[in-house]
Amino acid sequence: MTMVTATVEVSGGRAQAWAAELQAVLAGRARPDEIVSQVQVLRDAGLSVAIIALVFAGVDTAKTIWDWWRETRPEETTVTILLADGTRIEVSGVSREELDALVQRAVSQR
Repeated sequence: MTMVTATVEVSGGRAQAWAAELQAVLAGRARPDEIVSQVQVLRDAGLSVAIIALVFAGVDTAKTIWDWWRETRPEETTVTILLADGTRIEVSGVSREELDALVQRAVSQR
């Protein structure tokens, strides 16, 4: 099975708390061969960015992130997916179909 490596960055005032919630959702839905890292927090000049590293097999992970974002919509929080091929996806700026297509393209390129 083809696996994709990505990171999810959550930034904003409550980045660590929102990332922990998202990480728990992703870990709870991960397949046995998928990896969801613990949340790592980077602080730079007062800005917090919480990062979750992922290794996943398909668009189910993108759907999980999309569903969490749409249900939660944390104010003043940005969620960005960085795929290994350099694609940068800001979740609030794409439709679910666009997100699925971008992730599917990354899966098929591997």
